[in-house]
Amino acid sequence: MNQKWNLQDIRPAQHRKKRAANEDVPVMRKEAPIESSREDAQDVMSINVVDGNKKKSRSLLFAIIIFFLVLGAGIVSSILLTGAEVTVFPRYREPNVNAVFEAMKEPQPEDLTYEILQLEESGERQVTASGQEQVTQQAEGTILIYNKHQSTPVRLVTNTRFESNGLTFRIKDSAVVPGYTKDAEGNIAPGVMTAEVFADQPGEQYNLGPSRFTIPGFAGEPEFENIYAESIETFTGGFDGQRFIIEESELQKAQQALQTELRNALLEKIDANKPAGFVLFQDAVTFTYESLPAVEYGDNLATIKEKVIMQIPLFKDDNFATFIARATIPGYEGEQVRITDTDIMEFAYTSATTSSSNISAAEKLTFKLTGRPQIVWEYDGEKLKADLANANKTALPSVLGGYPAIEKAEAVIRPFWKTKFPIELNQIEIIEVIEGNE
Repeated sequence: MNQKWNLQDIRPAQHRKKRAANEDVPVMRKEAPIESSREDAQDVMSINVVDGNKKKSRSLLFAIIIFFLVLGAGIVSSILLTGAEVTVFPRYREPNVNAVFEAMKEPQPEDLTYEILQLEESGERQVTASGQEQVTQQAEGTILIYNKHQSTPVRLVTNTRFESNGLTFRIKDSAVVPGYTKDAEGNIAPGVMTAEVFADQPGEQYNLGPSRFTIPGFAGEPEFENIYAESIETFTGGFDGQRFIIEESELQKAQQALQTELRNALLEKIDANKPAGFVLFQDAVTFTYESLPAVEYGDNLATIKEKVIMQIPLFKDDNFATFIARATIPGYEGEQVRITDTDIMEFAYTSATTSSSNISAAEKLTFKLTGRPQIVWEYDGEKLKADLANANKTALPSVLGGYPAIEKAEAVIRPFWKTKFPIELNQIEIIEVIEGNE
């Protein structure tokens, strides 16, 4: 029999909570219709309605503010960083140098000249002595004889006397001193030559330092004032008295060890004593040695003394660079240049004996240079700044026309919207770039 339902008995389906697996399922039964409770009303999801136009307006406002902040920061930083950078590419060449050169002590125009840096170091060491002996020895040295008396040579015979500070020396061999010369203005350049001399008597007092000498034989004559001599180095060897006897093998061993020690000490002093504005080469160093008389140091002990003299030729930076450029670069016309790194060249004396000689007494030095130095044309950076100050950026090529040492240049001006270089020179920075170094 079919059961009939009243409409009020029908209810909408409701969500049911999940039951645990062990929860008993209640028996279904008919229930009387009930009204929705307040809790059911709260179960209904609420929906918020947002005004889209108002949200878009707020985002746009934030974007505009950020844009102007960034723009303002850029403008302020640009103003604070006002200036110009000019990148300059100077002319340069890298010639292959492999030739023998001469440097003159008294140079003519376009010659390479040099000066001498001289350093000395003395030391002592104890060795065993086997006894003493009487030694009588005359001092020896080198002098430069000058002739300002006449334009024809003057001949001096062997044993001609030279006197200084009451001490007499004689030349070992006859000498012919060249006559003087005159330049276009009538200035006299005396003739000069070197000669070896020895002391007239033995004794340490004849170990004379650099001095001026006269010739007693010309006393009372015009030649006395105009024919004279000078010494550059201290005379050595003069002795008269007891000297320790030391076995030759032991003496040589001690001397070599002491000389090596002194040499190394002198080499360490080069950098500290090198004057600014000069070029020197480590391989151009020369050493001469002087053994000083030994002295007593207790029983059977003697103290040997050695002095080492180091000499190095110095070349002025600009003179050296100009000389090398003239000798190696075709078409070079004497412009001011510099060598970026002279250490890239190797230096060697053509004579093996030069490195152990007194080069201060030489009239010239002969040596070989090899390498590929970088020779760069010089320009006046401060003048370039002054020529660019307050000029339009487009004027850069015409300004460079007055600087043949510069091959090209590039400029960056800050802030970017400016078209003129700053008026203040300190706001213009010159950056040099040598393309071969990139």
